[in-house]
Amino acid sequence: MFPVVIIGMGPGNPELLTLAAKNALEEADVILFDCMPDDTLLKTFQFKGEIIAIDKKIDPTAMVDTMEKHYRAGKKVCRLKPGDALMFNGGGKEVRALKAKGIDFRMIPGITASCAAANIFAVPITEMDESDVSVNFVYHDNETNHSLLKDLAGILKYGSTIHIYFANTDCIGQIVEIITSVGVTLDMPVVVASRISAKDETSVKTTLGKVEATLRSLDMKRPMLFIVGKYVEILSKKQIIPFLMTSEH
Repeated sequence: MFPVVIIGMGPGNPELLTLAAKNALEEADVILFDCMPDDTLLKTFQFKGEIIAIDKKIDPTAMVDTMEKHYRAGKKVCRLKPGDALMFNGGGKEVRALKAKGIDFRMIPGITASCAAANIFAVPITEMDESDVSVNFVYHDNETNHSLLKDLAGILKYGSTIHIYFANTDCIGQIVEIITSVGVTLDMPVVVASRISAKDETSVKTTLGKVEATLRSLDMKRPMLFIVGKYVEILSKKQIIPFLMTSEH
């Protein structure tokens, strides 16, 4: 039997897919996914394997069950996950389930949205000899999450950077309130990036004090990433890798 290959597909741009991932997908008999930024990757490469979309909201066990079914049938199975498979998107639960069932698997890492945004827009996230910490954080509107963000926010006073993934702009005021409650000043630089690596990607540089009003005036699409830190700035708005070699920035 062939091991199930769990692939981090990156932020969505096909050219940010790793060579290892592309090779595995080209050999796959079955390609499974439950969510992705859009269908650009699948349309671009037109892999020969059967492509199956799984709705885990309807049946949380459906993805693992489907992987097991095709694995035991002797097929080459690839499981696509946005960004990196083990960061913020439930990859760990699936891997544990596969291991419990005795299903062999291997992982292929993907580029996370925070790393992609930093490079696409040339946003420094650390500074040699000045800033040695960079933290990724997913914002949820609950007390435990708010307390955790408050605990983390103190590192901003020492030049560190926090990348905050969030679903909509309604939460920005709350995020700013939590961060400033530990003494971080309102002039702390912020970059917000939207639709990272897609054709309609955008970014804006502002400050903690102005970010809520700035986003209210713009039509930035989800998903978005909030990067806050002393050394955060946009040094370039041009992508290092042009989208499909055709997009102009």
